Amino acid sequence: MLKYTALPALCLLLGACRPTQAQPEVPVIQAVSQTPSVAAPADSDDPAIWVDEMDPSRSFVIATRKEGGLTSFTLTGETLQDDNPGKVRYNNVDLVRGFNLGGQTVDLAVASERLSDRVAAFVIDPQIRQFREVTSPASSMLFTPIGEQSDGKRKAYGLAAYRTAAGQDRVLVTRNGYPTVGEFELFDDGQGVSLRPVAQYAFPAQSEGLEVEDPQFEGMVVDTTSGYAVLGQEQVGIWRLKLGTLQATLLDRVAPAGERLTADVEGLTIVRGKGTSGFLLVSSQGSNRYSVYDRLGERYYGSFQISLGDDLVTDSDGADVVTTNLGGRFAEGLLVVQDGDAGGQEDVTNFKLVSWGEVARALNLPPL
Repeated sequence: MLKYTALPALCLLLGACRPTQAQPEVPVIQAVSQTPSVAAPADSDDPAIWVDEMDPSRSFVIATRKEGGLTSFTLTGETLQDDNPGKVRYNNVDLVRGFNLGGQTVDLAVASERLSDRVAAFVIDPQIRQFREVTSPASSMLFTPIGEQSDGKRKAYGLAAYRTAAGQDRVLVTRNGYPTVGEFELFDDGQGVSLRPVAQYAFPAQSEGLEVEDPQFEGMVVDTTSGYAVLGQEQVGIWRLKLGTLQATLLDRVAPAGERLTADVEGLTIVRGKGTSGFLLVSSQGSNRYSVYDRLGERYYGSFQISLGDDLVTDSDGADVVTTNLGGRFAEGLLVVQDGDAGGQEDVTNFKLVSWGEVARALNLPPL
């Protein structure tokens, strides 16, 4: 059973449903642009798209490169900023819009930092399209017991940010090697961005009654409009956690128990339409495909692959998408994905930028 720890303690209900009908054909979508490739110790992983509301064409992407720190790039893939303070391993990144810091309203990028078992926070300067770290030195570790030092391994891993109906900014953070998801509130402690624990969830560490090698979660996305978080348990499948009521549903399983996903399940993102319309996109890393469901993850629309010329995107980790008109080739929205073997080279990574409109047409998706 799924266990939940919080004040006050609440019970979780475990349910399951299966999406309808698989789609056999898998179209290959051509990317518009890509970022420079990097090799070890840098390792591209997870992107987050910052939209400039005053001038969408100036929008840019912030992304993690693990030991390579954080990077940002334009819609044409050109590097804006590389920030590597050393002795870090940034895994996943997400955005917090309109955070109150030092009496000012700012936008933040927040990243899970595995070596120190913390969440690192960066304020975004929209004028110069740069970011700088504003993590409080007093910010606590996430999964390391008080009085101990982080082992830098089985600690902070995946991350997703969201804002509650009451206006609290929170992050969900997974624990590397464990079927555990922690919920934390972000706040300004006077020295910078800090966090405090809210709850912790322990999911089953098995699939179809069989133990899996690594029961961890990584890719996650929170949809406050519909009231759900969707979580990718890499070797099990995708879960939907209802915020507030705390009901967990296993939506779809990886092969061989399921037909549409192949382990590992990695990047998850929501294509947000008007109201509750939209789609859930899931990276099926083992099959080098992306599966598309309805926003609640209950109906399956089909899968696709991405390529730039003959460079097929493989072993894909993180993904993010916006449907805002960003101008030019991205007038119908932007999808950014990580490529785990850029240029077909092992251990060389980058990010590919794709027109969301091309995906929608290829899968004949209903309008948003």
